[in-house]
Amino acid sequence: MNFFTSLFSGLSGFSYCLEIFLACFLFYIYLKKRSKFWLRSIFCICLLFVCAKWIYPLFPDENLPVSSVWYGLIFLLMIPLSYFLCDLSWQDAVFCAGCGYLVQHLASSAFILTVFNGSMPVWNGPFYYLIFAAVYAFILFTVAPLLPENGQFSVSWLTAVVNAVITLGITLVLSTYVKSTAPLFGDAVSSPEYIQLLKGSQIYAASICLVILILVVIQQRELRAQRKLDQAQTLWKQRQLQYEQSKENMDLINRKVHDLKHQIAALAQEGQGEAHRKAFAAEVENMIEVYDSEASTGNEALDTLLMEKGLYCHLHNIDWACIADGKLLKHIDVVDLFTMLGNALDNAVESVEKCGPEQFKNISVRIWRKDLFAVIQVENSYSGDITFQDNGLPKSSKGDDANHGFGIRSIQAIAEKYGGTVTVKAEDQIFTLAVLLPVKEN
Repeated sequence: MNFFTSLFSGLSGFSYCLEIFLACFLFYIYLKKRSKFWLRSIFCICLLFVCAKWIYPLFPDENLPVSSVWYGLIFLLMIPLSYFLCDLSWQDAVFCAGCGYLVQHLASSAFILTVFNGSMPVWNGPFYYLIFAAVYAFILFTVAPLLPENGQFSVSWLTAVVNAVITLGITLVLSTYVKSTAPLFGDAVSSPEYIQLLKGSQIYAASICLVILILVVIQQRELRAQRKLDQAQTLWKQRQLQYEQSKENMDLINRKVHDLKHQIAALAQEGQGEAHRKAFAAEVENMIEVYDSEASTGNEALDTLLMEKGLYCHLHNIDWACIADGKLLKHIDVVDLFTMLGNALDNAVESVEKCGPEQFKNISVRIWRKDLFAVIQVENSYSGDITFQDNGLPKSSKGDDANHGFGIRSIQAIAEKYGGTVTVKAEDQIFTLAVLLPVKEN
């Protein structure tokens, strides 16, 4: 009994550590967690207990500069703990620790302001925890889910450091200043002037904490929107340039191909006994047939894209099948069409090329009308397993959904622009992407 009494005595610092940890935990819920997350969480709580038991007494509250070091150390400790619990970058871990500190200080200020009755607030355990629970619940359902995307904050070092500096400035500097003025008022507990100062400082601190949390939410939303815009613009420019180059190449080839066919036919007739000449002529003529079998779908942009991708598949021993009615897509902007279908075919080619030598490699494209809709369907074989995100889209094979995998998101954005939808499925080693677009009647 004496052991446990000694162990749990003087743990006022542990309460503060637990408040900070739970405040950060509000954000952990929406982040990508590491394996054995709950076991890691228990370890973190035990570590905080050890710090509160044997390190906290080294920083007495009576010595304000020294006690401030303790609060700064806990902030620094929350950074590796956040990194240890969640699959984050280090700057995300700093950002998470800063947000947790803001939430804890907001709850602490809310408690002081709520129970202020013209004198120093009297400790009331149940009411204290009720206030903290209310503030934490508010943050859990309003602010915390809006900050991360795909389980990460993806903030810059500048954002993380600025947030940390402002947070420490509020929680440490302001609190230290108010506490240091207490001797100037004599009996600070009963001094109206000190009480007014304390109350004003808490109003200021709570307001600043809330404003910063709102600002980081707005900033995160703007950064995500900007990243998506940058990705879309990059894809658009790439596709526009690729389309122009492809069209120019196809026009040049089409002008030359018929003359070249006649020349090769004449070459084949010369020297009937030269087998290697005939073999060469047959091989070249076969290649030309691929060029000359120009897709004729009724849509010039679609013809160019399908011809180019079909040629690539032929050269790389990928079975290619295409049946398309391009007139159904006449109302689609040329660059939008080239971007949407180009991304779909690029993804299909990339997936097929990962198949083993024993696996059948094929890509098929179908564009047809179903009732009042045009259906674009791209199927391809694949190897391995495909995992899907919560939004129904496949995860990037590059393992970085924040910076990769935006090709299919671009397809979805263009489809939605024209009132359509995108669906994907993977069955029996066949991946199918289907785009449903309303047909615009003339």
